[in-house]
Amino acid sequence: MKRALASDESVIETLWDVAATRKVARQFAEIAVGALLERGGAVRQPRSATLASHFLRGAARSKNAARLAQQIRRLSLRLAHPRYLAQQVAAPIPMAALIESVVAAMNQSLAVWEMSPIATAIDRQLMARFKRLFGCPRTAEGTLVPGGAFGNLTALLAAREALKSPRRAVAASRIAVIVGAQVHYSIARAAAILGMGGDAVFSVPVDHEFRMDVERVPELFVRARKAGFRRFVLVGSAGSTPTGSFDDIDALRREATRQGAWFHVDAAHGAALAFSRRLRRRVKGIGSADSLAFDPHKMMFMPLSGAGVLVRDGSLLAQPLAERAPYLFAAERRHWPDIGQLTMACSQRFDALKIWLVWQIHGARIWDALVTHTCVVCAAAFRYCAQSRILEPVHQPHSNILCFRLRNQVGKDSDRIHWQIKEELNESGYGYISSTVLDARRVLRLVVMNPRTRVGDVEDVLKRIERIARARQ
Repeated sequence: MKRALASDESVIETLWDVAATRKVARQFAEIAVGALLERGGAVRQPRSATLASHFLRGAARSKNAARLAQQIRRLSLRLAHPRYLAQQVAAPIPMAALIESVVAAMNQSLAVWEMSPIATAIDRQLMARFKRLFGCPRTAEGTLVPGGAFGNLTALLAAREALKSPRRAVAASRIAVIVGAQVHYSIARAAAILGMGGDAVFSVPVDHEFRMDVERVPELFVRARKAGFRRFVLVGSAGSTPTGSFDDIDALRREATRQGAWFHVDAAHGAALAFSRRLRRRVKGIGSADSLAFDPHKMMFMPLSGAGVLVRDGSLLAQPLAERAPYLFAAERRHWPDIGQLTMACSQRFDALKIWLVWQIHGARIWDALVTHTCVVCAAAFRYCAQSRILEPVHQPHSNILCFRLRNQVGKDSDRIHWQIKEELNESGYGYISSTVLDARRVLRLVVMNPRTRVGDVEDVLKRIERIARARQ
């Protein structure tokens, strides 16, 4: 037994060896810096699927952690590349990314104040800053969550409980959710998880700017009432996923008030426009929402993950989430709360630190510059397409997302051609874009998520797309 115990202790000591730990820390730091700062080469290696299979077969023969990590970095999508323009995943601010190893090393669990004494304080200060930024009242309450989908789910949970009659519980399936046609799929998923029923989501058509058509909203309430629904959640988008369009928040707030509906704003993508002096009008009135979801890991350029949810009346968030767990939560009120009573998570990572640290060092003005710049670059892409003989914009961008297509390309082959152009560009490694379907037609889509992307970078990608299109004629 003693021999076995000594053997186990020897194995354990190898994991905590001081010299080895310091060495691998330096190696990993250099790999991380390389990923954060690299600008050249391919956005994605050609034949990535094949290379991944080769790597997995060869990895079994290697015991060098740094070498494996370096190989993985080389095979990964390079979000720091200025011609990465595909999805709403950011090239992260270096300071925010590099602090992540410290967060992991401290491993604070914010569900309970006793497990995170300073982390809880920082988390609470950060949420107070967000409340002021969005214009929420002091009574608002919220937490960070793993992503916007969790934020929407949490908000709809609070809405469902708040909409129940105080005298007689209203069945969850009798609560309708009124959304815009471009709403994120996580809203319908949240409604399903919360038992609201598959027929509970009613979709409002969009206008010419791909915003929820405010004039059509009342007829969807009428339709929901005819279907037997008596309680309502109206969901607006502040930066929709397909086109980055912003609904008219003030108009939707007024309609929600008229209808007696809970008003939620999914601002996962676009909430950070509140930092921009030039663009914050897009989120005017967001603080009047009953709840909102927002993602710093999008246009605040934080590494995954870091999202949040705020509920205007904080008690409506706390009520459905408060639990008795004497092995965790305090029996009496403390100066700092147990955040586990405000979130569905039982293990709450210290994700606040990366956001708080950048805010503390650089101030809110840093996001004014980053957000405004990426939107200005996207506007330049719009102007290029508008003047192109081959490409045309589908919409004028509200933020940093632009959808565009080939001019005069219609018919049954159009969808296939647009998809193949996207695939050819991405496989080349020169640039990287995405695609979506608007008005039943496949279109190309770019998202400027790297603050170091310049107008010339986007124009170079569009020129390459034009060459690919000409070669197919």
